[in-house]
Amino acid sequence: STSASASDASSAAAWTVGDYARTGVALGLAVATAGVCESALNDLFVWSLCKRRAMPAIETHPRLRRSLGEPLRADAWWNASVTHRGRGNLASCVFLLDGSRASCDVQVVMARAPSRSEGIYAFASCAAPNLARNVASPEAWRVVRMEAILPHEREAGLPGRVNLLQEPEP
Repeated sequence: STSASASDASSAAAWTVGDYARTGVALGLAVATAGVCESALNDLFVWSLCKRRAMPAIETHPRLRRSLGEPLRADAWWNASVTHRGRGNLASCVFLLDGSRASCDVQVVMARAPSRSEGIYAFASCAAPNLARNVASPEAWRVVRMEAILPHEREAGLPGRVNLLQEPEP
């Protein structure tokens, strides 16, 4: 009876190839899910940052108010487009701006200052997920370009571009 209990303990502790495969697949799916969630939350954070930086310029711009009508309202985040380049240090966000008469697209391009860390900290800043870096230092982002594409403002129904970083003309 002691030999039967010893063989039961050894068979319970021994993993088969199938056990390793199932564990590997489960870990792979967990890592992939975490990566997708991090990316989606990072896009939401970047969209929010773009919108916060753009709205003061949008709300005080007389040409936008005249063309679109008031009140001006940014559309929901799920209708926006966020793209990243250069290891996540360049972000472009396009969102819809609604007015009482018309709507237009607003594009905000932001650049994040490269990390100035040295040694092991330089590796950590490159290895850290973009979401963690963005939440820790949103002030590292600066607006490079901010423009609105107004519908039917020019002749022949062509859209007009408004640079929101320049002072508005009266």
